[in-house]
Amino acid sequence: MIRLVTAMLAFGHVAPALAADAPPTVIIDSTVPTIEVPVKPGVYVGQNILFTAEHKDGATVRVGLWEAGVSKTYLEDYPFTEYVLMISGHLVVTNDDGSVMEFRAGDTFVMPKGFSGLWDIRERMKKQMVQIGDPTAKPKTKPVSD
Repeated sequence: MIRLVTAMLAFGHVAPALAADAPPTVIIDSTVPTIEVPVKPGVYVGQNILFTAEHKDGATVRVGLWEAGVSKTYLEDYPFTEYVLMISGHLVVTNDDGSVMEFRAGDTFVMPKGFSGLWDIRERMKKQMVQIGDPTAKPKTKPVSD
């Protein structure tokens, strides 16, 4: 019993110190507008990063919204691991190995760091995303002709 009380007291003193160092809880509202990013002439591409956290091991976590109009983009050696929740739209992803996956509103998936393949946005899409990696890295893209 004494060990249990000692352990409870010890954790009681640690928890407030950890809580004081933690950032506040952030609501990720999918209706927040994205901010246009000039990357693809003639196609709306927008992003809004709503939360960023730097971790001691050097990883950065970013959470936000991204959307784009109908377009095709080849991504090469994607620089993040990214968890995606589709808010709206229709996306067809073709991996370099030839496998094809389709995503619509409500679907979730993970884009692994190093992914290479085609993103075919067939209906304007909006996604919530959680990116883990270097926030200054930019995805490498190649033009795709229809």
